[in-house]
Amino acid sequence: MVHFTSVIEATSEKYKMFADQVEDRDTVIFVSIPALLILKCLDDDDKGICRSFFPPMFGEDGNKSNSEDEEANEFIDKIATHNKFKILKSDYTNCKSKSKNEYDFFNLIERCILGMEDEDTPNSKTNISDKEFEDNGLSKDEMQKIVQHIRVLSMQM
Repeated sequence: MVHFTSVIEATSEKYKMFADQVEDRDTVIFVSIPALLILKCLDDDDKGICRSFFPPMFGEDGNKSNSEDEEANEFIDKIATHNKFKILKSDYTNCKSKSKNEYDFFNLIERCILGMEDEDTPNSKTNISDKEFEDNGLSKDEMQKIVQHIRVLSMQM
């Protein structure tokens, strides 16, 4: 839980718009926060949170606790969900390996996930240029594909 909270706090410090969404309890955070965790998971930096909260992403059934959450997981195709995650992980790793700087790559993906391309936070670049995509080993199509996969998984989570 501490790691989960620190992810939200760190992102809030980086992006004023995200901080406002959290503070206002905007409904978009119910997609944004799981998406951030999935992004952290792609870098093996989520401390197992995704596996705990969404076992189908890893091809697992989860706990057999007879809870209401377990009933909801009956409707999730764990094989298809796991395959989506494997494709996402492969695409992400492939693009990251072409990136000149892993930190900038992560931040670019993060900004796109959160829709912060036009963010007014100081030191934030607006309107991501083709050069920035290129420097980070991505085309706009590849970025859109990665972001789309992350958002779909985050909505399922």
